[in-house]
Amino acid sequence: MKTKAVRLYGKMDLRLEEFELPAIKEDEILVKVLADSLCMSSYKAAALGAEHKRVPDDVADNPIIIGHEMSGEIVELGDRWKDRYNVGEKFSLQPALNYKGSMDSPGYSYAYCGGDATYNILPPEVMIMDCLLPYKGENYYSAALSEPYSCVIGACRSLFRTSRHDHNHYMGIKQDGRMAIIGGCGPMGLAAVDYALSGEFRPKQLIVTDIDNARLGRAKRLFQSKAEKNKISLMFINTAEMKDPESEILAITGGEGFDDMLVMVPNSELLVFSEKLLGFNGCLNFFAGPTDTEFSAKVNFYNVHYLEKHIIGTSGGTVDDMKEALSLMEKDLVRPEVLVSHVGGLDAVAEATLNLPGLPGGKKLIYTNISMALTALTDLEDLGKDSPFFAELAKIVVENDGLWSTQAEKYLLENGKRI
Repeated sequence: MKTKAVRLYGKMDLRLEEFELPAIKEDEILVKVLADSLCMSSYKAAALGAEHKRVPDDVADNPIIIGHEMSGEIVELGDRWKDRYNVGEKFSLQPALNYKGSMDSPGYSYAYCGGDATYNILPPEVMIMDCLLPYKGENYYSAALSEPYSCVIGACRSLFRTSRHDHNHYMGIKQDGRMAIIGGCGPMGLAAVDYALSGEFRPKQLIVTDIDNARLGRAKRLFQSKAEKNKISLMFINTAEMKDPESEILAITGGEGFDDMLVMVPNSELLVFSEKLLGFNGCLNFFAGPTDTEFSAKVNFYNVHYLEKHIIGTSGGTVDDMKEALSLMEKDLVRPEVLVSHVGGLDAVAEATLNLPGLPGGKKLIYTNISMALTALTDLEDLGKDSPFFAELAKIVVENDGLWSTQAEKYLLENGKRI
């Protein structure tokens, strides 16, 4: 059968093409991709081409399909998997396979497996590593966003503190502790806020910083009531408007500093600032991925030693992290729609991916069987003045407090232009 896909040929060379997929083997699975969320990691792969550690050296002659935050439906099962999965079943996919120590990953390394396509062939290692995950929720966008959620879940699970009595490590967000998410109003920061308010372990105090009042205001509107319901003190702070951010934020914690911190922006000064806010036996996770291979920041090792501070970094999630994300989504305990700022079709992927660092807003959600320019949710009403299709889509979004929804997705899939 034929598939349409966005393929990488080299540095900044992405092409939307149609080509034939081979018949699946007994240990493969054919899937229909319905949604894929664009990720900055795909931009990094496009920027580096064959120099990227996950991209094959011969990508110019054997291009790969990009995209790794995908969801869809199972179409055909190889005999090996007929007792484990079902045709028609919704799925999400964990791209970090780690199969036999290989760096190969969907969206970076495979000719027939990547999220920005209409159909995929999943290689056996995806199923062997339990990375094809069934999803029982109503929509596709939540399942697609389970991958970025798994990354923040992994980051929060990796936070730790030690016992002064036996040196054991206690993992995860400190129950009823103090937590800060620095630079936390971007899409991944919002996912982290959502998880901190919803996961098994929750702080009693959560402070989120940013320097953009519009983003801070939106985040507060989205999460304040949830925090109050869960009896968590939640504050959104613009550090650019503070005379002395360090002392003023420390004062809010009663001078104790934070037990847990996530730093969501790769900025040296911000890391120095954050380390000063970390409390005794606290843990700081540098979550943001820098592109500068020499990126560094000054660390006060006097404090690391005497205040027993822990500084770590994590990148990506695991299968268990994604399973937790999917479970939270199926139970409606998290709100992945708050991450989505734009929607578009498969024909919008190449340009959007190559320009992702400069595009405003949050997550760019792609419906891979649709033809549609990348469109901000805030622009739908204006577009609706000349288009009944956009007028109805805008109405659905406005009625959902300006957020994407299952209803909006269903309307788009039923009425959008086919690719």
